[in-house]
Amino acid sequence: MLHDKKQTIPTEIRDFPEWRRGRKEYTLWMIALDHDEIVRMVESARNHLSQFLVPAYRRQPHITLSLCGFFAEERRYPDDYTRSEFEVHRRLLADSGIRPFFIEIGGMNSFSSAPFFEVRDTEGGIERVKQLLPRVSNDIVTDRFTPHVTVGLYAGVFESGMVIERLSAFNHEPLNLRIDRITFAAYDAREMCGPLVYREQVELGRI
Repeated sequence: MLHDKKQTIPTEIRDFPEWRRGRKEYTLWMIALDHDEIVRMVESARNHLSQFLVPAYRRQPHITLSLCGFFAEERRYPDDYTRSEFEVHRRLLADSGIRPFFIEIGGMNSFSSAPFFEVRDTEGGIERVKQLLPRVSNDIVTDRFTPHVTVGLYAGVFESGMVIERLSAFNHEPLNLRIDRITFAAYDAREMCGPLVYREQVELGRI
C-alpha cells in the first residue's frame, strides 16, 4: 500500500510488444459496476486526483476477480487463456448456485501505482466466486487479492504524504451495491488505459 512507501510509481504508457508477442486481446473475469452512483463517484474521484493521474485512463469501474490472459483457441504461451478454459469457468459460474449478494464500496486508499476505492465483501460473495476461478494461466492477483475499484494510474513520482493527504480530502458515503452477474471482459493490450469490452455475462442464482 502507498502508506508503506515513500512515493508513487508512475505508469509507463506505451505498447509492450515484448509482453504481447503479437497478441491483442487480454481477458479477465470481473464484476462490472455500471451503477450510476459508482460511475459518478469514480469520475468525481478522478477529477479530485487529476493532478496525479494519467489523463488517458478509460477503464470502466469494475472489480477484477481473475486476470485470465490472452484469449486463444489453443495455448502457445503460459499466459494464454484458451476457449476450453473459458468454457469451464463459464459453466462453473452458471452452475454454482451462488445467489446475488451485496458489497460495500468504502473509502479511498492507494497502491503505489494506483488509487482505489476499498471494497468490503460483506456477504462473502466475492470470495465464493473467486473460489470458482482457479489459476489456469498467469493470474497475477491470485496470491494477493485485494478487492478494489481502481480510480486511475499515477502519471509520475509523487511524495506519498502529499497524495495520501489529497486522498483523505475526498469524502463520500459508503455505497451498498447488489451484485447479480459476473462479467467476462477484454481489453486491447496495446492500450494500457483503454476501455473494457464485455464479452459475456453470467447471471447469478439461475438454478
